[in-house]
Amino acid sequence: MIRDLEDKDMQEIFSIHNEQGFEYALPEFSSPLVLVKKVRVENGRVVGAMFLRLTAEAFLLVEGSPIQKARSIEELQPEVDREAFVKGLDEYVCVVPPEIAETFAPVLEKRGFEKLREWPLWQRSLNA
Repeated sequence: MIRDLEDKDMQEIFSIHNEQGFEYALPEFSSPLVLVKKVRVENGRVVGAMFLRLTAEAFLLVEGSPIQKARSIEELQPEVDREAFVKGLDEYVCVVPPEIAETFAPVLEKRGFEKLREWPLWQRSLNA
């Protein structure tokens, strides 16, 4: 049976998460950014769960010399951060093309980004 997450499920959710052994934090389930919270129940026990948290992806387009590019990033980011926060976001991600990932990493790190995982990013389109 599939149903919405309930408070009584939390212990089982944490247990499943811990048993997986992956190093990632569960979302804050009370956050309005967690839009979908479903569990699969079998014989009265939660045996599976899926959650969808609203995530924003940054698209950065800059041109010019390295100094001009850096200046654009330095001036854009605080304004983007401020507006994202006001609109209720608590984070955003930046997906970097592999051909510039190594050289662009120091720029991102300087701007407060951190590389979370080595995991490949997958997307599921809901367009019918």
